[in-house]
Amino acid sequence: MKKPLLGIFLILWVISCEKNVPQFSDTEKIPVYHTWHSLREMEYGVPIPPAAPKEIPPVDFFPWAGIASHHILSHEYLDAWFSRLAQMRKPRRFYILSPSHYGVSLETYSLTVGSWDSGFGIVESDRDKVRELAKLLEASLDPGVFEIEHGVSAFIPYIKKYFPEAKVIAIAYEGEAPVNIPIARRLADALENEFNEEGKAENFLLISADFSHRGNLPETYRNDNIALRYFGNDDVSWNMLYCDNHPAFYILERLGKNKLENSILYHTNSWKISGQGEDDITSYFFVYFAQRTED
Repeated sequence: MKKPLLGIFLILWVISCEKNVPQFSDTEKIPVYHTWHSLREMEYGVPIPPAAPKEIPPVDFFPWAGIASHHILSHEYLDAWFSRLAQMRKPRRFYILSPSHYGVSLETYSLTVGSWDSGFGIVESDRDKVRELAKLLEASLDPGVFEIEHGVSAFIPYIKKYFPEAKVIAIAYEGEAPVNIPIARRLADALENEFNEEGKAENFLLISADFSHRGNLPETYRNDNIALRYFGNDDVSWNMLYCDNHPAFYILERLGKNKLENSILYHTNSWKISGQGEDDITSYFFVYFAQRTED
């Protein structure tokens, strides 16, 4: 091969190898998203504490991950869940794993460097961490998704209220079954260093998930019983759960090295809260996860 042709070939090869590596500008526009509280869709007020918790975490329980509903119908439960989390620890960052609800994602993994107006003040993305994650995933930023993604924005007022200095890394993806395991595995790989022993002391993995959907009471109880068996380590696999965020449970087990213990703070559903929609029920679990101590 002649030298000029060889040079052209090498240039094209380098370009082709780098074409999937996202590039970021120092002058990129930082979007600001609204939340239900900043839009005054519902007044935060003073939440009425829900009934007594299903379980109270042990005194030495140190949660590094948890599940919370993204339905504002469960506002009082969300407030109580975040409040108790703040009593147990103060994460510097929340990695929010959310379903991409509306089919507007342009990327396999939607990410943003944007900020959220919580109604109490601004919650910032940890932009350096977002960019690192985007490079690991070879994903371009996909900011438009978060204009309407309640799987992230639902939590922002609570994060600002109880963790005013914390930052967010929001990740949205296809959450419904069947799960694309290679996609879930790649995200777990990308988060591995953020949730090693040191990372778990600083970061919190927030799984944005609702459970049984659009069923009547018997169907909801049947589906929820599977989740209760899963949380009880009763030989039920994560992919048997009736929920809208299956990849997050694969990621949770990977990052927890299959050595997790949990505490279910609340378990309820939309019909119990509202008294409406007896044939269109969504169920909610509010759970903390910690690393199981070895015997």
